[in-house]
Amino acid sequence: MADTDKLGQAFDRFDAALRQFDAALSRRNQSHARLAAVAAEAEGLKRENAAMKADMKKVTAKADDLAKTGIKAAGKIDTAMSRIRAVLHSNSVE
Repeated sequence: MADTDKLGQAFDRFDAALRQFDAALSRRNQSHARLAAVAAEAEGLKRENAAMKADMKKVTAKADDLAKTGIKAAGKIDTAMSRIRAVLHSNSVE
């Protein structure tokens, strides 16, 4: 009887150890799944960041073009205003 009790206790300890192992394995798998989700999200953010940088470069280039065009336009307007003033001044002198 003592041998069967010892065997029963050994099976109980083995069963408890197996449950602990199963729980640890489950936690590990959940942890790996969370890590994979975080890694996938990080990769998505990297792609989004790269796309935003490319868009920013395009917008910056367009802004530079518009600024240059504005400077040229202002120069042409100043030139035209100077000519108009000269014509008005020459007409008022006569």
